[in-house]
Amino acid sequence: MSDTALDYNAADPPAAGPGETTKTTLRSWLSLIAVAFGIMVVQIDGTVVAIANPAIAADLKAGLDEIQWVTTGYLLVLAGLLIPMGTLADKIGRKKGFLLGVGGFTLASAVCGMAGSIEVLVGGRVLQAIFGALLVPSALAVIRAAFPAEKLAMAIGIFSSFTALALAAGPILGGVLVEVASWPWVFFVNLPFGVLAVLLGLLCIKESTQGTPAPLDVPGAITLTLAMVSVVWAISNAQVKGWVSTHTLGFLGLGLVLLGVFLVIELKSKHPMVPLGLFRDRSLSIGTVLMVVVMFAFYAILFYLTFYLQGVQGKNGVAAGIALLPLTAVFTISSPVGGWVTGKLGPRGALVTGAVFVTGSLAVLLLLETDSGMLTLAPSLVLGGFGMGFMMVAATQAILGNAPVDKAGVASGVQQSMTQLGGVLGTSVFGTLLASSVMANFATNVRSAFAGGGGPVGEQLANNEEVRKSVELGFGPASQDAVATQLSQTGMPSGQVQEVVGTLTRAAHETFIQGLHTVFGVAVGVAVVAGLVSLLVRNPKEDESAEAAPAAAEPSIHV
Repeated sequence: MSDTALDYNAADPPAAGPGETTKTTLRSWLSLIAVAFGIMVVQIDGTVVAIANPAIAADLKAGLDEIQWVTTGYLLVLAGLLIPMGTLADKIGRKKGFLLGVGGFTLASAVCGMAGSIEVLVGGRVLQAIFGALLVPSALAVIRAAFPAEKLAMAIGIFSSFTALALAAGPILGGVLVEVASWPWVFFVNLPFGVLAVLLGLLCIKESTQGTPAPLDVPGAITLTLAMVSVVWAISNAQVKGWVSTHTLGFLGLGLVLLGVFLVIELKSKHPMVPLGLFRDRSLSIGTVLMVVVMFAFYAILFYLTFYLQGVQGKNGVAAGIALLPLTAVFTISSPVGGWVTGKLGPRGALVTGAVFVTGSLAVLLLLETDSGMLTLAPSLVLGGFGMGFMMVAATQAILGNAPVDKAGVASGVQQSMTQLGGVLGTSVFGTLLASSVMANFATNVRSAFAGGGGPVGEQLANNEEVRKSVELGFGPASQDAVATQLSQTGMPSGQVQEVVGTLTRAAHETFIQGLHTVFGVAVGVAVVAGLVSLLVRNPKEDESAEAAPAAAEPSIHV
């Protein structure tokens, strides 16, 4: 058999390769700190942007379908490039890849902060994604090369605690920046962290590359990127175009065809970008799927609760960030604890435990009402923080721990690509569900609210497309003021304006809550399925037993 992608037997533990350490050293820990600061740039950016979205939407006059592209446009490019960029990092060196990635991401953040329109902002986010696609897999590959296998789960847990710290600080930092300064500062804040990451990386990280550098699989890289972009593009636009539209089905079909072409290229290539034999390892394959699920649930909670807190409950950015602390702060703790749990129970035990916690979190969120306080919100966020932390560390361990060190970059790219795909699915699928629920219920709820004498005004508001669109964002104080201004311009007395706006607001918030319940209900089902799938993940001791068993009739062929 030729040296194709299928020649690699992922069930066998990889031998130590170039750049792989067999013991933990001081430089290992310094490298971990350096890449953690680099990833913090990305994590802080994600959470502060989530908090700033309502302010960005108001300032740049963007609707839900447009403001989603601040997140979706970023995730679209990131998901498409992560695997090729991870492969590139393996070839040019993980240290070079990390430094180029964090430096470019930092500069792109400055572009975002200077954006004067939603189009320019989305363009800046695309630039961030290009460099982020190189930064993230390079960072994880540095960790994979710096730590021996028996210390990898602990290292990933500590690494995740740094990123979780950014998640915890991000919402409050974002809220303060939006309230005290303005939304562009949620991007400018990346600059000092980026500079610090570059300096630490230059001083601390040891360069590591593939043992035998091979030519870049350009046809595979192009085909996979186009396939990922096509699929994510279809999903991202489904809310506007419709899930069964020619546009959506066409791009989904094109993405699947390109994926098939990619598989053929990899099978025939002497130097495949993604050795398909990696996926013979059941735990690695399931880990990639579970990464999608974890981020799917995370965005269901973080993205839409932001609009609930600032829209329905009228909190400012700082208050919304504080309200989300039970999720983000607990995630800081749950990541290192998840590393410990993974070491004790194995990836399967940690994944199942995490899935149970996430399911419970989403189930509690189904009880949210317009006036729900922290007694309802906090327990669900605490459960979610622990659940997602456990699942994130265990799924990452299942992927990276079962990949050879010379493929650490591409394995990290796969892991992060699935993470971003989960984020895209979370914002797009749930956005569609929320928008569909609002469209189905808004007019009926408004007519019911005005049944006692709203007359033509109530009917006009029920059919107002602009008002309905604002309901998808939670119908916050700014939207209420806009309706009040429009009504005042018709000559309506101020007392009646207040009464009409109050009635409309109650109907709008009820409509948004109905949509939110639909989102969380679907997410509960996904979390339950994730728990069941987690049972298929093998623990390391089981893998060792399998390796000790007699070989199958057909012998394995190794690279």
